[in-house]
Amino acid sequence: MSPKSTIPAKTPNYVLLDGNVRIGPNIVPRENGPELTVVYGFSDKDPYDRFTTNSGRALRPYPLVTGYLSEPDNPVDQLMRLVVIDATGPDDKCLRATRLELVQEAQKTHQVHVSETERLLFDETLQAYKVESTS
Repeated sequence: MSPKSTIPAKTPNYVLLDGNVRIGPNIVPRENGPELTVVYGFSDKDPYDRFTTNSGRALRPYPLVTGYLSEPDNPVDQLMRLVVIDATGPDDKCLRATRLELVQEAQKTHQVHVSETERLLFDETLQAYKVESTS
């Protein structure tokens, strides 16, 4: 298990689109609890430029607030939305993430940082990320 991070993360403001589709890491489905949906989120131009360069795909940024946050919410017990924070590329072995509600609150109150609430660890055997809580 990785050590827990205590460093606050910059608040994500953008997601990446591949065509018209938001992209995120492949996640190992949970056996119990709410379904997970995860997207890559970026605080600024430099982090998403780095990710795009490392991905080798023609991706474009899209504002997180007007795109992802404005969609109707599913009931909390049915879906947990996570935002990966400033990943350097699609091959990262460990990703920092936070809950969408925290990003939404940080954007509303103009907070520069959000707390990391989950960590995604790549499982070589499954070729997908396992989600673990950091709290």
